[in-house]
Amino acid sequence: MHIADFSVGMLGANGVVGGGIGIAVGAAQASMLLGRDHVSVCFFGDGAVNRGPFLEGLNWARIYNLPVLFVCEDNGFAAFTRPSETTGGAGAAARAEAIGVPATTIDGNDAIAVHDAAVALVAQCRRGQGPVFLVAPTYRLDGHTIADRTPYRAAEEVAAHRERDPIVRLTRELVEAGTSLATLQRLEDDARAEMEEALAFAGSSPWPNAHAALSDVQDYGAPV
Repeated sequence: MHIADFSVGMLGANGVVGGGIGIAVGAAQASMLLGRDHVSVCFFGDGAVNRGPFLEGLNWARIYNLPVLFVCEDNGFAAFTRPSETTGGAGAAARAEAIGVPATTIDGNDAIAVHDAAVALVAQCRRGQGPVFLVAPTYRLDGHTIADRTPYRAAEEVAAHRERDPIVRLTRELVEAGTSLATLQRLEDDARAEMEEALAFAGSSPWPNAHAALSDVQDYGAPV
């Protein structure tokens, strides 16, 4: 969960719901102050629209006309709860537009549509037109955690949504466009092998030294 790779501009994921919004907005403001044409992209779920960082982050980005693409991956559940039970009004897009951030809603299970929309919106940000908001409705096929057996939804509901699996859909579209099944199978095999290699590396690695837990923590000194 707590991953980052500054070498590719990935400033970090974190366990705080909506926590990445503030990071993205700060990065966008830094880019503007430094005169760079970078665009910050921030992903969060539908549950984050009820958190303070959503309102504060989008508002700040709008006031300062920052180059940020906010992406709401609306998967139908905030952990174990449906948004209809916790979120009033017309949803995430309406809240963004109320702050003055234009919103686009697309089929989040259509990989090509997501790509095309993102390309257009990033270009809009880069032209200095300020923050934009992309809502991508999808569906969470598995539980929130490995221990979540999803007793709050019917098996038939999940099965119906599996028919719209974005990987299956994209595979079908690529085949129709002329890509061979052998090529797609090789890509899948390579991806699985990469994951198995990473899992084996993690399993065979020694536990880190306990002092490493404090190596990246700012020291404010001993408590008074």
